[in-house]
Amino acid sequence: AVNMQRALKSASLYDFIDMLALIVDYSMKDSKVKFITEDQEHILTDPEVPFDHPYITFKIISRKPTLEYKPIAREEIVECDEHNEQRYGTVFGQKFDCIIQFNIFASENRVANKVMETFEELIISYAGYFKEQGVRDLYFKEQITDTDYNNFRETLSVRNIRYYVQIEKLTVIFNRRID
Repeated sequence: AVNMQRALKSASLYDFIDMLALIVDYSMKDSKVKFITEDQEHILTDPEVPFDHPYITFKIISRKPTLEYKPIAREEIVECDEHNEQRYGTVFGQKFDCIIQFNIFASENRVANKVMETFEELIISYAGYFKEQGVRDLYFKEQITDTDYNNFRETLSVRNIRYYVQIEKLTVIFNRRID
């Protein structure tokens, strides 16, 4: 395809999370923000662990196919293998609509609001990078008060924001000769 815009690679939902975690760790280093998984949230309520910096966790609310219930052929490709022989293949793709909830924990409201604003600005700033790396679409969906986090609210300021992320899983299947 001539002059067609393409991502450099395909990105899974977890590739997106990993990219975002790196960006948060690097860009929010001054605020000492830690990006952790939902499985590590228990440390936030552990009285033995001092709460001296903000945390961001994530939870995948949903991931479902976008109008394509199975992978669809996207294009035919020709590639040279290690023996310099051509092999033909087909690229199959399937799009997924995902809702990800990010949970921001801080010791006080002012800090939680500042971390949330900075986090939202980071996602906007790096949207082009995410798309270049294979994320199809990304935008803010809503801010909610998730009642699952009420026990955290007794001692911490908590913000829950959700983002829509569309990814496309690409798989290459090469045609092989039957011996």
